[in-house]
Amino acid sequence: MKRVQATVRDLRIPPLDRTDPLGDLVAVFEQRLGYSITVVATENGSIINGALESRPGGGTAIVVPAGTSTPNRRRHLVCRGLARCLYREPGHRTGRIDYSTTTEQEIEYTALLLGRHVENAQQGRARSGAA
Repeated sequence: MKRVQATVRDLRIPPLDRTDPLGDLVAVFEQRLGYSITVVATENGSIINGALESRPGGGTAIVVPAGTSTPNRRRHLVCRGLARCLYREPGHRTGRIDYSTTTEQEIEYTALLLGRHVENAQQGRARSGAA
């Protein structure tokens, strides 16, 4: 997935704030993409893929289950939502993901790379070259 690595590298993600690296990453995406992005919790447990919803005024919401069991899981879902913003692929509202499609494979891989940025910031490590 060299193309995905190049896409993430081209974002030129600056070092993220250690106190809220996930929020900082969302802000980077807002700046790069030119619209507001919010993370919205839902009680609908079937939303498991970081699905996107349009918001009034042209913004986008990344929908994640309320009370996501672990911080790592929440981070991954938000990063998957950011990847969906990048690929302009809102995801199926029921949470179905079809990994047989190239787009979904790239979204998942992009989410993993973005998650590495956040994890590195949380641990105070410098970011790696590709992620």
